[in-house]
Amino acid sequence: MSCAAKKSVTPGCIHLPVAPRANLRRRFGEPETPGRALGSGAVSQWLARVSADGVALAAAAVSGPGEPLADPAPVLDALRAVRAARPDLSLSLVTSGLYEQGADVRSLAASFAEAGVSRVTVLVEGVDPAVVEQIYAWIRPGRRTQPLPEASLALIDAQAATIRAFHEAGVEVLARMTVYAGINDAHVEDVAAAVAALGASRLEITPFASGKPASARPAAQGGCPPSACASCGVAASCSGKPAAPKPEAEDAEDILPELAPGRLEELRAAAGRYLNVEAVCDPCATDIRWVEGQGGAASVVGGSSLPRPEGARVNVAVASSNGVDVDLHLGQAIKFLVFGPRAEDGLTTLLDVRHAPEPGAGDRRWVDLARALGDCFAILVASAGAHPREVLQGQGLALLIAETDVKAAVDTLFGGGKPGRRRVKAD
Repeated sequence: MSCAAKKSVTPGCIHLPVAPRANLRRRFGEPETPGRALGSGAVSQWLARVSADGVALAAAAVSGPGEPLADPAPVLDALRAVRAARPDLSLSLVTSGLYEQGADVRSLAASFAEAGVSRVTVLVEGVDPAVVEQIYAWIRPGRRTQPLPEASLALIDAQAATIRAFHEAGVEVLARMTVYAGINDAHVEDVAAAVAALGASRLEITPFASGKPASARPAAQGGCPPSACASCGVAASCSGKPAAPKPEAEDAEDILPELAPGRLEELRAAAGRYLNVEAVCDPCATDIRWVEGQGGAASVVGGSSLPRPEGARVNVAVASSNGVDVDLHLGQAIKFLVFGPRAEDGLTTLLDVRHAPEPGAGDRRWVDLARALGDCFAILVASAGAHPREVLQGQGLALLIAETDVKAAVDTLFGGGKPGRRRVKAD
């Protein structure tokens, strides 16, 4: 059965934001702060609520908000809590591979394997420090941020050791590389050779899309073959550390071009000489994600991930009694705040206040509501019944359940609140 066919019949994956500490940040597409991590107790409550809401689950994945290996104790606690509550769920981990300086990564890998983790995805953007320097704003292998030339070497070493350690622990290891045009696109084959030698079974290659046309910057040249550096796991011994050109602005995605047509296929073909580059067939039909600031009764229903603006549906409707908190049940809302991009400058703002249909008309009430919100891609409410959810989703409206503040939720839905990008303004 194809991945597309499986998507229509398989259950979802709950994404656990339980990693409390960030130890690096990319220059492109990431907020300045990673967001709030949940404790194992909150995760257990959320998991129970999602299950009680009738959402079928096949897997749980740790994917932020910080780095799972930087402070592994709370991450392991959360995984064990999930394992105890739902031993049927497969567990996975997404990591940059940068563990705490001085930690025993083999013991870490063994602990995660014992907690039930069966798959680890390591985010590898380069195996040449001169390339890595262009991608990261800062890297903190220990408790202090190090100069990028030194920290880039430490990151490459840590990623190599992490891939090898999890592979030796019997965990399936995937590598994922985001390709930044003009920075690391000429570096894909080196990454593929390195991660294959270290034990990764697959390399996922995805393009970074800034949505803004610009001129490319030349990729820096390394002092030695980058595949040799990471394959041996002692990249710090490599000689030659040429200065890498740095972006002039912190919001460097403003100056990144798109990959040329057909370029991604070329890169995948080149990497395929070393290991499998086919997309992993995700067993989950729905991703269930935490919205920053929401309470323990939250779940996300509908869509293959958090919904995004598409076509004529570019706005979000919010049920709120005070304009600050998402605090109303769907059936209690007599009006909805409609947020979306302002025509003159694209700033996300409060565009309209729309009255809900009168109760008492059965399904017609929800069909009429969907029509009234026909320019919206999602409705955000504190709670809702199962049947109204089904009707609204059948009308093309994703229903998000979250006890949160309006600004945090709308910022998340319109791109995560990146500096200089769409931010909510309640006029």
